[in-house]
Amino acid sequence: MTAAFDATFLLYLFRDAGTVQAPIDLATGQRVTMPKERVEGLLADLQKTGTKIIVATPALSEIMVRVGVSAAQQYVAIMSKVAAFRIAPFDTKAAIECALMHGHSTVGEGGQSATPGTHAKLKYDRQIVAIAKTEGAIMFYTDDLDQRRFAERQG
Repeated sequence: MTAAFDATFLLYLFRDAGTVQAPIDLATGQRVTMPKERVEGLLADLQKTGTKIIVATPALSEIMVRVGVSAAQQYVAIMSKVAAFRIAPFDTKAAIECALMHGHSTVGEGGQSATPGTHAKLKYDRQIVAIAKTEGAIMFYTDDLDQRRFAERQG
């Protein structure tokens, strides 16, 4: 089985508790409690089942922007030692998938996006979803509601 994590899920793993703002639980409207511990538990469960966790290189780029290259390089070193993680590039196959996704996500003559967000954010989100899809991920973990909806529309 294969799953994919977005940048924030990775930050929950690697950053100290409380340094990454917890997402809002859509059912209650409250912040999710203990996000770091929950993601650590999820990782442990995924490892027990032999699930491969895809980390898209655009997600790594997002992490580097948020925490700095030095800290992110430490995270990459840790992920390289954990068999469950696989860092996946935005390659030709993902580029083609991303272009197809983009074509299905636009409306109108101006190519206006059907997904809310800035153009740069959408490009990153779509690249991450395209990589996850081309790598065979059947689960996609994100705290970004717009990215979740986009991933769901892509199957």
